[in-house]
Amino acid sequence: MRKLKLFSALFIIAISIVTLNAQNDQMSGSVIIGATTINNTNYQHIGFRADIPIWKLGFGLDIQLYIDDQGNVREEDWDEFQDYLDKIYYVRWGHKGDPLYLRVGGLENVNLGYGIVLNNYSNMVQYPTYKRLGMEGSTKFGGIGTEFFINNFKEAFADKPGMLIGARASYDLPFMLVAGATIASDFNQYNGLFDTDGDGYPDAIDAYPNDKRFVTEKDKWRHNLQGAPNIEETIDVLVANGVIDPTEKDELIKYGDKSSSVTIVGADLGMPLIEGDLVELDIYTQVAQIIDHGLGFTLPGIRFKLGPVTTFAEYRHANEEFLFGYFNQTYEIERARTFGKEVITKKELLGAVESMDGYFAGIHTNLFDLAFLNLGYQDLRGDTTNAKSINGEFGITAIPKLSIAKAYYAQNNVHDFTVLKTPSTIMGYVFGYEISSGVSINFDTRFSYEDKNGDGKIKGDNETNKSISIYTEIRF
Repeated sequence: MRKLKLFSALFIIAISIVTLNAQNDQMSGSVIIGATTINNTNYQHIGFRADIPIWKLGFGLDIQLYIDDQGNVREEDWDEFQDYLDKIYYVRWGHKGDPLYLRVGGLENVNLGYGIVLNNYSNMVQYPTYKRLGMEGSTKFGGIGTEFFINNFKEAFADKPGMLIGARASYDLPFMLVAGATIASDFNQYNGLFDTDGDGYPDAIDAYPNDKRFVTEKDKWRHNLQGAPNIEETIDVLVANGVIDPTEKDELIKYGDKSSSVTIVGADLGMPLIEGDLVELDIYTQVAQIIDHGLGFTLPGIRFKLGPVTTFAEYRHANEEFLFGYFNQTYEIERARTFGKEVITKKELLGAVESMDGYFAGIHTNLFDLAFLNLGYQDLRGDTTNAKSINGEFGITAIPKLSIAKAYYAQNNVHDFTVLKTPSTIMGYVFGYEISSGVSINFDTRFSYEDKNGDGKIKGDNETNKSISIYTEIRF
């Protein structure tokens, strides 16, 4: 069966390359051969990615084979219908800013309005360990505009279906004013948990995440000892001697049967004071309410563009139980997190958020095609705590023999930055050395973290999710 899947995947890659080469030279793609680590398991990696534009229509293919040291294809990438949807990286119509734009697949840097509700969201933060099939789009006809997005269609097939969905409508008013209204809702935050075997118990609290017959070590020992005398006495001895964990299945919560929703509504008003090819200046204000929780607002907000440099700054006020950009770049890993044997949603953490004031500022720039920098920084302060966030990305694009050199770091709503590793941290780097025209050796490393034992600290390899890829990329 695995050999058949390997043959099928290679056949798809071959047909895709033939199709790509049969089209015009605006198309691009790459073949990847190398090694990678997923969930602390090493794999040989063969991949093919293509970007194929056809007039306003475009689609991307993303076909990846991960082969273990036994020569077996990674089973979970090919055993369900949704896995075949994953081979489509995206399908799009038009481009952002067009009167009609739509994209289905992998999403990065999704915003609604000025970002008080949804800011820089990505459904790719755990790629390739987990692939989400989302959608974003926008329309603009006359003075009416719309924006909308969905994080992951595959969540519709969960035991408790529930996706993250958001939309914004805007209307052009007199005196160059533009008014907007936004709503976003996550209908089940527990769908952010990984549950490989589909037994309702997330992998982080399931002692056997790949076998739905067992959840705790006691479950498996009772199965293995079937027919033996004094089973429970034997298990008690094993527990007393520290051989197996004492947890019983009925002590754990079956989160696959639970749901937890959160909804945020917002409004904004903006005025473009200067609109030009070289210089742009906008001022704006925005307000949002997390339903049944807190309210926050920005007044004023300023965005200024001069050539390739865009800067922005906001004064921010947050009442108790409010977070700016609640649906942010790291939301998919903050959505529902494990602390020991317990799962806590991001909404549940709102109860500890106090009223705060402060600012948010940042810069986006492309330095004459030599380098790029994207940086955002928030500092909000309350009576006893504060909420700091930083999201940064820096890359160099004009050094000979370097096909890519980029580093990034994101950490949201923490007390300070002295602790680099938190559950809201994502960091990594990508480095590529060009060995000949169109061929490079790439090194791609990414880190995220989980507080699995609930002690408030990140320590040990077990609480570090590390993805390492070393591969040869052939671009065409």
